[in-house]
Amino acid sequence: MARCIYIVQGEGRGHMSQAIALSEILQKAGHTLEALFVGAGAGPGVPGYMSDRFQGKLHYFHSPYFLKTPNRKGIYVGKTIGFNLARSFIYLREVRRIRKEILRRQPDVVFNFYDVVGALAMKRLPPSIKRIGIGHHFYLHLNGYECQGGMQLHRWLLSWHSRLIMQSCNRVLALSFRKEEGSGKIEVIPPLVRNDFRLIKHEPGNRFLVYLLNDGYIYDLILLARKDPEFKADLFTSLDPEVEMPEGIRIYPYSDEKFREKMASCRGIIATAGFDTAAEAAYHGIPLAVIPARNHFEQRCNGVDIERNGIGTKLLAFESVIIDNLQTFDFTAYRIWVNNAEELILKSMME
Repeated sequence: MARCIYIVQGEGRGHMSQAIALSEILQKAGHTLEALFVGAGAGPGVPGYMSDRFQGKLHYFHSPYFLKTPNRKGIYVGKTIGFNLARSFIYLREVRRIRKEILRRQPDVVFNFYDVVGALAMKRLPPSIKRIGIGHHFYLHLNGYECQGGMQLHRWLLSWHSRLIMQSCNRVLALSFRKEEGSGKIEVIPPLVRNDFRLIKHEPGNRFLVYLLNDGYIYDLILLARKDPEFKADLFTSLDPEVEMPEGIRIYPYSDEKFREKMASCRGIIATAGFDTAAEAAYHGIPLAVIPARNHFEQRCNGVDIERNGIGTKLLAFESVIIDNLQTFDFTAYRIWVNNAEELILKSMME
């Protein structure tokens, strides 16, 4: 059985959710996780469901992260580049530390969940260690795939980041909402949805579930609720809005268990255009509206892909007319695709 190490980008919850889903698959097949390295940026840190699950194996390292705009609806691209370049000596030190730890443990496989520091650490590993990259971002590099719009610089930066990771890997697994042909070293696999989220029994209620990575959009949500007293939502955020909340909105700190509870009875989901929330919603056919963060090319493409696959609706702003008329998603074929993830992951490890 294979001994594995994970390197996980720690911004947002998506990559961490994927790491948990992978650990469930590998543990069931008898493989072991030796260590998990999570990149730490400026966020609130690793959530409790992550630290509890990987006690004794979890290690942190400094990794680049986005600088948010003052209204917290988007990111500064230029400032983010300059800020992280100024910290490059910190990241290079972490590259050496992670590589040293990998060589000390001598795993059979290293999985990189889209972290650039991890990619640099993996570049000079011996051939005996298999290196596998995982992320939906690689989907953008498939032959014939296009995501229109956005600034050319933003497109180039995302492409550069993905190619750097691909160059450090023997194989790349592109997470996709639908089955596609791979190209080159890229293999297309289903989204990695955790068991706890697959087991949800969704019964639609009258409250929306809201998760916003860029929490500046919370104030737009508050304005919507003030205009529409019938709008009701359970909002998960680390932000404490300094305004009086409308009666229909309830705020919760992020809790995995509480989030699943609210998902099981939600009327629909409203979120920034991350991949994993959409993947979880689609597994149960839950109506979905996404609003891509500003200046975030990946989220722009996610929004396009979500609409292209019929999973949800892409918004430019919160509009009650659209939100009130969100449609359910026929998840039958999608659920079959997601349930194939275990077989395809294990096959990719053995080839």
